[in-house]
Amino acid sequence: MSLRPSIQQVLEGLRREGQVDELAESRARSTLEVHQRTSTASPWFVKAFAAFGAWLSAVFLLSFFACVGLWKEEEVFAGVGIVLVIAAVALRRTIQGVFLEQLTLALTLAGVGMAVAGLAHFGSDDAGIGALLVISLTLLFVYPDATMRFLATLGAAGAGLYLLLRWVPGPGLDLGLLACTGLLYWLFLQQARLRTGKHGDLVGPVSFALACGLPAAMLTRLASFLDGSQEGAMTLPMPLLTLGLTAITLYTAWHIMREHDLAPSGIHGAAVFAALTLVAVLTVHTPTVICAVGLMALGFHRRSSLMVGIATAFLLASGAWYYYDLSVTLLAKALALMGSGVILLGLRLFLSRRFPQAPSPVEAR
Repeated sequence: MSLRPSIQQVLEGLRREGQVDELAESRARSTLEVHQRTSTASPWFVKAFAAFGAWLSAVFLLSFFACVGLWKEEEVFAGVGIVLVIAAVALRRTIQGVFLEQLTLALTLAGVGMAVAGLAHFGSDDAGIGALLVISLTLLFVYPDATMRFLATLGAAGAGLYLLLRWVPGPGLDLGLLACTGLLYWLFLQQARLRTGKHGDLVGPVSFALACGLPAAMLTRLASFLDGSQEGAMTLPMPLLTLGLTAITLYTAWHIMREHDLAPSGIHGAAVFAALTLVAVLTVHTPTVICAVGLMALGFHRRSSLMVGIATAFLLASGAWYYYDLSVTLLAKALALMGSGVILLGLRLFLSRRFPQAPSPVEAR
């Protein structure tokens, strides 16, 4: 079965289930043709030149602020940044076009940087990071662009983790990582329902921003622990973080099996839960491994090739990090890496033989 089914496969599956009529295919093709003509009205190189011109215009505007010495007045610098953000958002919500879309995006990012830098200089670092958190959350809801929502999610998550690290010593950072992981898994599991809601446009940018930012944050957390910079009271022990991520991954596996009409209490559920638990036990000092396995399961469940690619890169980086961990012996590393691979391959072989699935008529052809 292909990772991302074609429109033809989806329509034929819905027709077999009695969800659509015979004319649905023609209506879908007509809608896709209209969308394609609209999205490709301007050639790609014209859009590229327009985007380049927009970003160049934003650079010239910022250079003007630098030439007049505005950056030396922190209060004025921060105020101009906030005004720039408000003006760019208002312009983006009223006018369409490639040039203006890129110009407002560049001006908004520049305004955010000016506001955060100004507040951090005449206030404190916490004030600047707090301003980044508030502005990012506001842009997430008011700025009508997927790219900005993606960047705003990264900014809000990064600022939130930083403030947790500063204000909640001890388990604050790890609890924040667990919260981000739970939010990411919940967004992917409830994707179909959330997209039909009031803020359905936020689901895609937010979920993929968390999917991109979480591996970087987890690997950074792992590196700081191995370097000894966050030992003691600053963090939770690695096994406890692994335990929390394992619980989230097991719940995800249970939810996926429920969506596929598989009994989690049956033999296939026991095999999946046992395999995931063994992987977590073998890599108990590297929580990124079980987190990457959960992300990969979500990617295949939602047929997202991008998510599968992110999870694969995350899993490879986690395995490499585990291999070069000096606190674990070479024998333990070899047994853990070999055991994890054998467990996952054995689980796939067991499930494919125990519960074979016949290909659909579309795939058979």
